Amino acid sequence: MKIQIIKHRKLFLSLSIFLVVASIVLLLTRGLNYGIDYTGGTVLQIATKANISLGMVQDEVLADPRVEALELGSSSVQLFDPGDELNGALIKTRFLEDVEEEKVLNVFEEKIGAIDKDLLQIQKVGPAIGSELLANALKSLLIAGLLMLIYISFRFKFKSGVAAVVALAHDVVIVLGFFVLTQFEVDGTFLAAILTLVGYSINDTIVIFDKVRENSKTRRGNESFDLTVEKSINQSLRRTINTSVTTLLAVIALLIFGGASIRNFTAAITLGILVGTYSSIFVATQVWALWETKTTTK
Repeated sequence: MKIQIIKHRKLFLSLSIFLVVASIVLLLTRGLNYGIDYTGGTVLQIATKANISLGMVQDEVLADPRVEALELGSSSVQLFDPGDELNGALIKTRFLEDVEEEKVLNVFEEKIGAIDKDLLQIQKVGPAIGSELLANALKSLLIAGLLMLIYISFRFKFKSGVAAVVALAHDVVIVLGFFVLTQFEVDGTFLAAILTLVGYSINDTIVIFDKVRENSKTRRGNESFDLTVEKSINQSLRRTINTSVTTLLAVIALLIFGGASIRNFTAAITLGILVGTYSSIFVATQVWALWETKTTTK
């Protein structure tokens, strides 16, 4: 398989620019659907001796007409192990009044089993804490991007470091645009997915960059940098596709069978792998090649 990337470079870059601009417009006009982790809400930490599953809590408690009447909106459920042969569930939802909390707990006991009152915890996450978490999330992304820029610039060239960071920004913005479009909830697991995507995408990019550096040492005098880049991509293509496909198979299985609690995480990872693979081939290398060619022809 050989892709004529240089010949169709404008097409690939135009597609990327369109998707990034569309995503930014969506972010500015519609906005993300932030979860309780960032907007604040109530967390019910429940322990019980009864058998419990995500489906039971979602279908028998949250879907109960008495709980649905509370209009909880987007709620999430996580399981945990409280020990002492007990089973635990974390229910994250909007801010609840005392009466509303009692109604949810009563339905839980009626549908699933008695609650251990000694281990019952009800926490309220304020919007200020949510804003701080969001700010820390943005800082972590910026720090990760800066460290990658320094590392790639040291290992290859400053131009290639900038190109790699541009590709990472491309990936993150498109995934954010998808979440705006679908209004999937942005919670703590979404940040984990974004950081995983950044690591995965940069790994693919470095593999191709390494092949470019290797071929640059042996290229003929009349061979342009563009052709060296295209040759390097095609030499790495099978490895890149095989890695992406095998990773996608595992992630898609999680997306289908993992349940609603990790849907946002797996959706972000699935799209991120696709976009990250595309950007490693058609964005990062092309930005580097364009910059390198422009500076060497002056």
